[in-house]
Amino acid sequence: MRVIRACRAMGIASVAVYSDADTNSPHTRFADEAVHIGPAAAKDSYLQIEKIIEATHRTGADAIHPGYGFLAENADFAEACENSSIVFIGPTAEAIRKVGLKSAARRMMTSAGVPVVPGYDGEDQNTETLKRAAIETGLPVLIKATAGGGGKGMRIVRDAAELEEAIESAARESEKGFGDGRLLIEKYIERARHVEFQVFGDNYGNVIHLFERDCSIQRRHQKIIEESPSPAVDENLRQRMGEAALAAGREIGYSNAGTVEFILSPEGEFYFIEVNTRLQVEHPVTEMITGLDLVRLQIEIAEGKPLRLKQEDVISRGHAIEARLYAEDPDNNFLPAIGTLHDWRLPALDAGLRFDAGVEAKSEVSIYYDPMLAKVIAHGEDRETAIRKLVYGLRGLSAQGVQTNRDFLIRLLEHTDFRRGESHTSFIEDHLSELIGLRDAAFDQQAAAVAALYLQKKRHAENKTLPRIPPVYRNNPYRDPAVKFEIGGETIEVSYRHLKDDVYEVRCMDSQIEARVLSYGSGSIRLSLDGIQQWFRVVEAGDVLYVHSTAGARAITRLSRYPQRHEAAEHETANAQMPGQVLKILVAEGQRVAAGDSLIILEAMKMEQTIKATMDGFIETILVKVGDVVAPGEPLVQISAE
Repeated sequence: MRVIRACRAMGIASVAVYSDADTNSPHTRFADEAVHIGPAAAKDSYLQIEKIIEATHRTGADAIHPGYGFLAENADFAEACENSSIVFIGPTAEAIRKVGLKSAARRMMTSAGVPVVPGYDGEDQNTETLKRAAIETGLPVLIKATAGGGGKGMRIVRDAAELEEAIESAARESEKGFGDGRLLIEKYIERARHVEFQVFGDNYGNVIHLFERDCSIQRRHQKIIEESPSPAVDENLRQRMGEAALAAGREIGYSNAGTVEFILSPEGEFYFIEVNTRLQVEHPVTEMITGLDLVRLQIEIAEGKPLRLKQEDVISRGHAIEARLYAEDPDNNFLPAIGTLHDWRLPALDAGLRFDAGVEAKSEVSIYYDPMLAKVIAHGEDRETAIRKLVYGLRGLSAQGVQTNRDFLIRLLEHTDFRRGESHTSFIEDHLSELIGLRDAAFDQQAAAVAALYLQKKRHAENKTLPRIPPVYRNNPYRDPAVKFEIGGETIEVSYRHLKDDVYEVRCMDSQIEARVLSYGSGSIRLSLDGIQQWFRVVEAGDVLYVHSTAGARAITRLSRYPQRHEAAEHETANAQMPGQVLKILVAEGQRVAAGDSLIILEAMKMEQTIKATMDGFIETILVKVGDVVAPGEPLVQISAE
């Protein structure tokens, strides 16, 4: 979507490619044309070079922008474009090969005198060799996919006993995500910052940088908050790191957009870790502080134009910060979520607030690709202003129907230590108990009251037979009307009494609210709750009502008036904790297992999860097979007690 917008601004027609899973994706309609390239699995569609080249020939396109992932850093793809007389909007295949593999980049930077993190980047990929290298480097170590990015194929290992499983898991994830299972080992630097420099080069030897981005706030080794300038980088350090980034670009002979990434230790020492030979997901942060359109710059360079900027022309203004909105559950180890986005509504856009999204209302979030839904970017005259704007934008965003990390992001941005600029790559891990599992019971009750009044107003509006009958009228005054909801696994009962006009007395749990309905329409209601006016967006999907306001959002399930029958479980089962596809079955029927033993490996949204036994016993039945797609809570294995 971002690339197509830049093309439109330049008067360039665009062609999108899509898989079965993306038939109705917004990007297929946003582009001028869209070409189907295969099944949902990336290996059968978005990683198929021949199919993408063929789509180019079929539509008469003369250039390809590879986006942020999949083949964006694949030298064979860049070379295939060149051999087919198609312009690849990115660096040359030779440059990608030089640094596309992190191990090769490390060796090149070492020879160029750029400091690198101690570790192993050899060709011998035997598991025992990698284990030995990790021990020699010194635990903790970071296992990384040589061809990877975005946190995929990456593991922190602190215990030697975990090395073998971590190596094998990282290799599988890397092979599936990038078509290359090779790994490297690096010393893991505790409480380090991740600081990267955006670089641009043209085809005439000119290389510039567009300042740094601090990407230290990460979960599962993947960035979720990025900002510029970095709170930890002063002018002297910025100059030294910028010179190192330019030296790296010149050593490579780099053209187009790239990112030179560094680890910054608590002592202020920086180490090269890799070069990303593509446009980064977080590039809007740089656009906000420089006023430049980086996709336009990419296209101009690919057209053969020289850089229109010299280093002294690049000026940083104010502060910019980005948050990545993911379909995931922070309270459940950030596991990905799937479903239908029943509501997608952006707040009114103001100066300094930007949304880059690839979804819309009714979009299906599937298991097949990365769970990022959108990026919210804010710009202000200083860091505090930018953060405040970003929080405001997140609060105003309604993304209902799929579990997201929106509330988690807000809590993170409002955390005192983050506000002070005290970020590092283990920040979330260190503060996890302060950031997750924090439910606002008062808002639960308020949301339940809103849902009850919304349903009541809807029923009255739809009453065509006796429209003059007062709302909630009953000829038996024994008790007030009531409705039961479930919010976050808890049952909440709401009763309400009509006092006059559109005024109600609402009772919910231990609270009593005087509510006045100020306006009602399909999908929204405005209320005065104890004298405070608020607007709520309400979207229905079956028995679930999604209630959103700037104070929060809740999924509220209407419960049946009648008791439900529950059968007693006869077996202990291992269930899927996230939606996914069965990647590997590690046990056989009749096999003895102990609590904690690995049973099944699931894969969803480019992430693996191992399902483990919760009791000692025997495998009685395996209920799935490799390739099956399973839903959260679905039983996978039955275990009988010894």
